[in-house]
This record gives sequence, C-alpha cells and structure tokens, in this order.
Amino acid sequence: MLQRWRGYVDDFLEQWFPTLCVRCGALGGSPCSVCTDQFVGAAPIPEIPPLKRVAALLRYDEISRPFIADLKYHGGWSVARRLAPALSFLLDDAIDAQHRDLVLTWAPTIPERARRRGFDQAEVLARELAHRSGQPVRRLLRRLPGEHQTGRNRSERAQGVHFTAVGPVPDVVVVLDDVVTTGSTLAAAATVLCEAGARSVFGLALAATPDWSQM
Repeated sequence: MLQRWRGYVDDFLEQWFPTLCVRCGALGGSPCSVCTDQFVGAAPIPEIPPLKRVAALLRYDEISRPFIADLKYHGGWSVARRLAPALSFLLDDAIDAQHRDLVLTWAPTIPERARRRGFDQAEVLARELAHRSGQPVRRLLRRLPGEHQTGRNRSERAQGVHFTAVGPVPDVVVVLDDVVTTGSTLAAAATVLCEAGARSVFGLALAATPDWSQM
C-alpha cells in the first residue's frame, strides 16, 4: 500500500513540480529524452539455472548508473515510470506465447534496508511494470536477513541470498530486479519459487553489468 501511495503522490506532484533529470538536470522527466537517447541496450545474458530465461533492458554503465541509483536509493518512481513502457516490450519479447498467463513479482531487498529506506526498489519496478503491462503483480517472496550484495564477488553473492515463498505460487512467474550482476539473486529466487510449485520462472531486470566474463 505504501508503495502505491508514493506513486500516486509522485504523479500528483509531477503536474506542479516537473521532475529534473537526475543525470543532466534537464526538465521533463528522469531520464530526459536526451539521456534516454544515450542508453545502450543490455547484452544477452547467459543461461542462469533454474530460470528459463533472463533479460535486461539497459547496459549498466555511466549513462544508466545515475538512474539506477535514484531508483535504488531514493525510490525514484520517475525512473521506473519512464522506463516501464520499454520494460513492458522487453517482457513481451522474453516470454514465450505458452507462458503468457503469468504473475509478476520481485526479488525483495533485505528487510533492514527496506525498513530504513521506506521502499523496495524492485517492488517499485514491478508495480510500475504491472501498471503498464496489465499483468498481475503479487508478493511471492520474502528475503531472509543476510549480507548486502553490493561489492561482493560471484562466490560471495551465491552464498548470501536466501528467500522463502509467500502464499501459493502460480505456474509461471516473472521475477523483477533492478540490476543483474552475477545472477545469484534471481537464481536464488527462482529456486525457491520452483520448490514452491512454479513450473517456469523468468528473470527481468532494468539493467545488467556489461562484461559477464569478468564476474
């Protein structure tokens, strides 16, 4: 409820106080049209079992990084709202026709971080995508307390993410996250969802690190 309320407030304020682009300071939304034109699409992501497929919209670089940070640390609804249409197209491309009856969910951040910030950036992203795409969205995962993932290597990340399923899990699930770095968070989420009854789990992210060979 708090996440939706924040979105309504942002929509109202945008009419009277137009959003400044967090990267260049231009009026007209964040990202602005100039910065949007500089985005580079994410490269294809290698297979990450047990996910059927993982796709990301943007390459995580110096252009996209300020917007990801705004979403991640400030609950940047403008960023999620502006990029949701493109993310919706990516969703359509990533999901096979036989998996169209799906439910969106998100890979939640650690509870301590969500309480401190008052929002979960992956939930912000998932709810904006649901609003844009018309797909249902539900909380299907709860993250157990653990270490932050930022700055950790692949093996450390693989050991540091633990989820539990919440409520009944549908057959087809798409898990949203802000950035795919090693894929360990999405893999951990998919493992729990499959164990809880999901037949197919897909991963979708706003951005992905550019060079997977160095992870």
